[in-house]
Amino acid sequence: MIDPRTPVLVGVAQFTDRDSAPADAGSPLDLLARVGAAALADAGGSGIALDTIAVVRLFADSSPAFASPFGRYANSPKSLANRLGVSPGTCLYGPVGGNTPQMLVNLMATRIANGEADAVLLAGVEALRTQAHAAKAKITLDWSDDPGGAPDTLGKEVHLVSRHEMAHGVAMPVNVYPLFESAVAARYGDTPVGHRERIGALMAGFTRVAAANPHAALPVERTAAELITPTETNRYIAYPYTKYLNSNMFVDQAAAVVMMSTAAADAAGVPEAKRVYLHGCADTHEHILVSDRVDLSTSPSIRIGAAHALAHAGIGVADLGPIELYSCFPVAVEIAADMIGLAHDDARGLTLTGGLPYFGGPGNNYSMHGIAEMVARCRSDRDAYGLVFANGGYLTKSSFGVYSARPTEGAWTRTDPATYQAEIDAEPGPGFTETPDGAATVEAFTVVHDKGVPAFAIIVGRQASDNRRFLAQAHEGLAALIDTQVVGRRFTVTTGDPVNRAVFA
Repeated sequence: MIDPRTPVLVGVAQFTDRDSAPADAGSPLDLLARVGAAALADAGGSGIALDTIAVVRLFADSSPAFASPFGRYANSPKSLANRLGVSPGTCLYGPVGGNTPQMLVNLMATRIANGEADAVLLAGVEALRTQAHAAKAKITLDWSDDPGGAPDTLGKEVHLVSRHEMAHGVAMPVNVYPLFESAVAARYGDTPVGHRERIGALMAGFTRVAAANPHAALPVERTAAELITPTETNRYIAYPYTKYLNSNMFVDQAAAVVMMSTAAADAAGVPEAKRVYLHGCADTHEHILVSDRVDLSTSPSIRIGAAHALAHAGIGVADLGPIELYSCFPVAVEIAADMIGLAHDDARGLTLTGGLPYFGGPGNNYSMHGIAEMVARCRSDRDAYGLVFANGGYLTKSSFGVYSARPTEGAWTRTDPATYQAEIDAEPGPGFTETPDGAATVEAFTVVHDKGVPAFAIIVGRQASDNRRFLAQAHEGLAALIDTQVVGRRFTVTTGDPVNRAVFA
């Protein structure tokens, strides 16, 4: 007998528009309503009375760089409720971060188990493809709605970057993840060219999955050489990443998930074949600032969070079937696989969607698609256990879910994340200075490009005098840093205002 408060995922839906002209494409609210209605229909029951709607925060409300010129949604969960013709008591607007979809599943599972909710719709969307095309064509769209009131939130947003980091270019993910990549290459002992080949082999497998996925924004299989070779159409963005190795945000994609208590699902007549259970979960975060991280090539928060989620489910890595790892950049996959204990060429595969560069990276909502794919996979293989890893920030915030069509046993509970987060928080960083001077060695680096041309290098260094970490930029001899061994090299740093300067001999 399944406990009536056991949370269960019962409906999923996805939608991708690759082709519509701006005047014909749906607005973000149109797409939300489309997948919301489809997820409710997918559940297969009747009379599902939603008491909670949670919407993943749009990029337009996450960063000024992506603000929509076509208006905004003042209360998107309530706007979605109105479109669906429902009146939930809770309308929640999620925080910034790609971990949000899995974090919301974990949160709503807890609320359902505690009797605080019975029928929940989670949904998210981006229409940045249409937004960019319409703006370029000078077409005016109306993407605004104010249904009144303000949505619930989960509290104040945490700043993930300091002013000092921003001054040095450690702010945009396209600049930050390549820093991690250089540190990982050094940990592996790879040559620069050998490491790029490793990246290509890894991500070529992702393109194969995307090519077979009907929801993929770029369903094109590419070879490893195509992915890593810089060309006019595949220019370096920040070394070692070419365009084909960067998350593709300019997509029109939406996804939704319906969760219920077992009692509510029974009352609505949801078929057993539709039900997938959350057996384990965890939410963790790294030391918030990149400058304070213990090690730029690893992630204690992923290692500890994944281990806790698997233990919560009562299984090990070897027991997993389908696996979906967050994949905004190759290094996110490499570090996650290493921390979880997965081989990069694991026969089970490391993505169900095809990954953010190829399937598409719809802002904070990518992992809602990963969860939808996982539900479909668990429905078809009812004995399998699957793992979803979702990430936000700069490998900052991590959320994990272990899924199976097998019902969970006993009352569903979870450990307070603060208990295992304390272990992560206790790991000391390396010490940091904003005013370095003198001899130093390179800990991590990238060469940021502008239209394929080297513009400047970001250097994460260690002072020779005390091994404290610091940030600097280099503006000379940039071509000589490409495909050569830079991590571990000695150089001289001079304190600047606001940017420290690195000079290589």
